[in-house]
Amino acid sequence: MDLREPGREDAELVAELLNEHALALFGERDLTAGHVREWFELPDSWMWLAVDDGRPAGYADLSEEAGRWSIDLRSRDAAAARLLLAAAVERAGRGALVRSYCASEDALAAAAHEEAGFRVVRHSFQMRVEHEELPPAPRLPAGIAVRPMLAGEEARIHAAHMASFVDHWEFHFQEYGLWRRWHRDRETFDSALWFLALDGDEVAGLALAGPHHSLEPGFGWIEILGVVPPWRRRGLGEALLRHAFRQLYERGYPRVGLGVDGESTTGAVRLYERVGMQTVRRHDTWELRM
Repeated sequence: MDLREPGREDAELVAELLNEHALALFGERDLTAGHVREWFELPDSWMWLAVDDGRPAGYADLSEEAGRWSIDLRSRDAAAARLLLAAAVERAGRGALVRSYCASEDALAAAAHEEAGFRVVRHSFQMRVEHEELPPAPRLPAGIAVRPMLAGEEARIHAAHMASFVDHWEFHFQEYGLWRRWHRDRETFDSALWFLALDGDEVAGLALAGPHHSLEPGFGWIEILGVVPPWRRRGLGEALLRHAFRQLYERGYPRVGLGVDGESTTGAVRLYERVGMQTVRRHDTWELRM
């Protein structure tokens, strides 16, 4: 078993491997090669492929931001999982706090993490809903209007995103350039599906949506849903979510998903259940302090 670093020319190979992993666990694909290519543009990120007799057996990436180290590990082979995890931990180095994110159904990844001394500290969920007809229009709080973003509004959207997540678990401020790479400069970006809730000229909340990274027909994704603290507890989060559902449906996306922290302090899981969403996947956050 060997490790090598993939390049942009390996995007199709990496996407195929990761989709095979998703198909084995969930019966569906997760992403496109175009999505994988975007990863090569991110700073402070390292990738490895585990190769067994010329055949890819696993993939891992490690990223660092604001002193935090994050691992994404997916493997079809137990030996590859151990090798990839060891490479990522070694690269993070002594004294690092490393977190790794794996599907709860991924027994190979769980065994590798336990063997390496990691422990589960948190869970997150992927939740979905499928609408059979056009969802009803939302009831907006008094004084609030919702519209799609306008050209050149990226900086104020970034500011509202940061403000709305400031009290979330392990929040850290993401500088604008990196935020733009992660959210705006993506193959799935569609400005017509980025919605701002405005109180006069102030951004009170936002819902950033688009097609799912798999580009599966009819599958939409809400990447960010946030309400800036002064406007909370007025029903704005639910109104933005229902607005996004309605607009996605009209654009041909009756099925909608999102990811959520399982212990969200803002009651996000209960909100999503209230609008008909159900948990379809659970991910475990594993942690190791070197």
